[in-house]
Parts: sequence; structure tokens; C-alpha cells
Amino acid sequence: MTAHAMLSASSSKRWLTCTPSSRLESTLPEIKRPSGAFDVSAEGTLAHSLAEIRLRLYYNQISSEEYNREYEIIKIHNIYKGYSDEDRDDFEAHVDNYVLYVRSQIGEGDTPLFEQRVDFSDWVPDGFGTADVIILSKHKVRVIDLKFGKGIAVDAKGNTQLRLYALGAYSKFQEEFPEIREVEYTIHQPRLDSITTDNLSIDRLLDWANTYVKKQAKKAWAGTGEFLPGEWCQFCRAKATCKARSDFVNEIASLDFRPAPLLEEEEVRLVLSKVNQLKSYANDVEAYVTQKAIEENVVPTGYKLVVPKGHRKIADFALAETVLIENGFKKDDLYEVKPKSVPQIIKLGKKGQIESILGDMIVRPDSTPKLVPDNTQEDFA
Repeated sequence: MTAHAMLSASSSKRWLTCTPSSRLESTLPEIKRPSGAFDVSAEGTLAHSLAEIRLRLYYNQISSEEYNREYEIIKIHNIYKGYSDEDRDDFEAHVDNYVLYVRSQIGEGDTPLFEQRVDFSDWVPDGFGTADVIILSKHKVRVIDLKFGKGIAVDAKGNTQLRLYALGAYSKFQEEFPEIREVEYTIHQPRLDSITTDNLSIDRLLDWANTYVKKQAKKAWAGTGEFLPGEWCQFCRAKATCKARSDFVNEIASLDFRPAPLLEEEEVRLVLSKVNQLKSYANDVEAYVTQKAIEENVVPTGYKLVVPKGHRKIADFALAETVLIENGFKKDDLYEVKPKSVPQIIKLGKKGQIESILGDMIVRPDSTPKLVPDNTQEDFA
């Protein structure tokens, strides 16, 4: 069994919908992170590691010595070392936010498991994964998943990744907990202050797995079925060169953007429904072509590869500070003092103390209104 299942839970939305995609991906190299780009994946892994050891320590699953040893490893990680002091405080505050939430969901008599491997291969060939948190109680299995990104909100409603984790957890522990009747799964995104939850009865979960997942997984394993592009293309290795995706987004070109006759309301809705995918596709193609130009010197006709200058910065600020002070400038004028963030301030007191003291002074003002897809309808039964 490989370290990463081809039909993984994390990519399940894609292979359940676009069944040939996983086999196609297996023929392609991994997408490389652009040179100099921040490693978001490594940061997420680091956040999971810190959350895990803090939860294990609290529930006496590791000793203080083991915790300190693991924490030291985290602190010498390149990502952690690269943070400013403020970034480190912010990082740990968000992890602690998640940890406190998980603790609040574990009741007396519950059995909590952290970074628990689950197996759902009865429905998906070679299907397995690792759930961040599983909480077992007499009548319920709960799965909690940490998403540490700050870009896109992910909803638990109908989430196939968490359903598969719940399916694997139920399969693994049903003999030990024979009265389980329900699964509940939650996505916690502390940097977006987002917590969403969904639930299913065991009967509905098994019906979904037996009638839908098993059929789609069989196609995906064989590489058969139809290519069906959509928002799930985001992390696919073929996203920039997939012919089906190109055909899909090019449908928009069939609309004639003339002042008159005007687009019908349904045509405007069609444009709106695809605009984000059009942007995403254009960005993916540009990134793919740019990477190919950098690594293989393959530059499309009519283009050239240039290296623009970045923002100006001082190479050695300590030396610059000394030179400027010697020339009559004040040290205080070289620095900006910014207030700490709310998570950093909250860490100064005991749990709930700062919020209690400040009360309504802590506000969350509305941001700029924007249109987002309405995901209130469940994709699958």
C-alpha cells in the first residue's frame, strides 16, 4: 500500500465526479511550487503537528517530555523559523483556537483519537486516509478536520472527504461501539473563523457508500467514465492541459458580448456561474506555461520570459540603521509600532478573560459584499 492512496479521501470530490481524472493524474508529474512561493502545504502540516501534540498532551496520550521534544522539532522547522515573532504568535493562536474547540466537543466518557488512520477499502479500492480528530461515543462518531488555509472557506455540508473518514471510522470501531447510529463531521478553519458541521444517520451513510461511492470508485480505479470539469479541478495535475476543461470554459465564448441585443438574464447567470472557473483556468494555464518556460526554455510564440524587479528592500537593516543614525536620523523614525492582533491579545490572559474584559469592544465589522455560490443544496444523498 502506498503512502498516499490514488483514490484518497482528500481528492474524493474530484474522482467521484470526474472519474477518469485519477488515472490520468498518475501519468503526470506533480505540480511544482513556483520558486520563492510560500509553502502553504508545509505550513498546514506544521499546524496539524502542533495541534496533535497539544491535544495528546492534554488527554495524557503523551508525556511532557515527549511533547517538549516534538515542540522543539516544530520550532526548528524552516516554516516556523521563517516567521517573525508576530507571525509565530498568530500561528500558535490559531492552532490553540482549534485545539480549544476540539476540547470543547469531547464529553465525559467519549474516546478521542488524534491523527487516526482509517480504512474505507470495502467501498474504495486501496481506500484509506488519516482523520485529524475522531470522537467516539455510545451512539455517535464525530470527525473534526482542521483546514489551516486562509484563502477559501470549505463547507462541511455534503463534504465527501469527511464522509469517507466517518465511514472508515465507523467501519473500524463498529464492533467496539455497536450502538452507533449517527456520524457527524466538522470543518474548522481558524484563520477564517469558520466552523461548519453536517451529519448523517449510519443508514444514509452506508446507502451513499454502497450505491454511489462504490460505483464511482470502480470507474475511477479503472480510469473509465466521462471527464467532468468543475471547481474540483483546482488541485488536479492536469488542470492546465485538460482538453475537457478547456472545452468547458470555452462554452462562455459562445455568448456574443454585444451592446445589443443584450444578454438574457439566464445568459448573465451562466457567465456569473463560470466566471471564477474561467479566472482559475486562465491562471492555471499561465502558471503552467511560465513554469515550462523557466525549466525547459519553451517559450510560446509571441512571448518572452522576463524577470521583473520586486519591491525595494534593505539588504542589511542593522547596518543601515547604524549608518542612518550616524547621519543624524532618529532610531524611532525607522520603525512602525503596530497593535497586536486580537488572537495575540487574547493569549495574554486566561481563557475567556480578555473577551470578558473587553466585551463589545471586540468587533467583527462587515467586509465588502460579494457574491458566492449557494452550497445549501446537498450534492449527494
